[in-house]
Amino acid sequence: MRKLVSVLSCLLLMMMFAGSGEAAAPGEGKSVALVTDIAGTQVFVLMMIDGLREAAVEYGFSPIVVECADSAAYEDNIRALVEERVDLIIVGGWVGGDALNRIAQEFPDAAHYALIDSTVEAENVKCIAYREQEGAYLIGMIASGVSDPGQAVFGGVHVNQGPGSWKWRYGFMEGVKTGHPDASFVFNYVGNYNDPVRAKEFATLQYEQGARFINAAAAGGDAGVFEAAQERGFYTSGQDVDLTDPNNPFIVSSQIKDTKATVKYLMGQYFTEEWTHDNEVWGVAEGTIGAVHITHDSPNPISDRLSGEELAAIKQAAEDIRSGALNLTDMPDETDY
Repeated sequence: MRKLVSVLSCLLLMMMFAGSGEAAAPGEGKSVALVTDIAGTQVFVLMMIDGLREAAVEYGFSPIVVECADSAAYEDNIRALVEERVDLIIVGGWVGGDALNRIAQEFPDAAHYALIDSTVEAENVKCIAYREQEGAYLIGMIASGVSDPGQAVFGGVHVNQGPGSWKWRYGFMEGVKTGHPDASFVFNYVGNYNDPVRAKEFATLQYEQGARFINAAAAGGDAGVFEAAQERGFYTSGQDVDLTDPNNPFIVSSQIKDTKATVKYLMGQYFTEEWTHDNEVWGVAEGTIGAVHITHDSPNPISDRLSGEELAAIKQAAEDIRSGALNLTDMPDETDY
């Protein structure tokens, strides 16, 4: 028995020494907060949350998710996180940009700060923005391809009529015009991120005005557009992730905006590289913006409304965007378009 105890003691000591030699996870003892809108069914937000949680497992930090009901809540919540000495505060979405900008300047050394999907003036906030117009252009070309010759009206149901929405609408219209140069457009705005009922009403109204392709960019409201498409027989597209559905052949693509990869990139940079406040803008070339069946594969079939020739032309456009041969960065103001 004494010999067994001695052997067990030696094994225990070996395990203790082995454990003491293991390198600590780079995020051990640190905390990272993601401050966003109410997630609900918003895949834009849900993907960021997934990215944060996966990165927490990889790097060993404590993840904090704070959802804000309105713009005023952003400032209150960010201030509370500063007081709690959170190491890195990430705001996901342009709505919280102003609040983050103020607090980062007020407390420049209290935390590190990052903003996804917008830019602010504070030099100590790392900003990641996107060239959404590139993905929207590809969706516009798809819309043109699945539409009948002579189709005159194209629609879109969006969250709001802000600068971010303009990038989506501009790219979409330019893409449509590659095949329907005389097309006219009608857009409606639901005013929030989770209103499928109102989105469906707008989509139905646009269908009655002659639209046979209606771009869904209403976040959680997209489900209402998809439902209307199946009932009325018009074509549509989703956003952020692959929302094509074998049970709804009228959803022919989705405009990809990979916010999960964005969060994981930021975490990798924060914990394994030198953290900088250099702003970045990502698009098709970086792989975060694109379109399902064009730049991103899908398990669901491609619509038989797109010919092989049309599909090849859209893929070539994506390659031209990637290489810089097709430059969509110099956008006109909406009032001048």
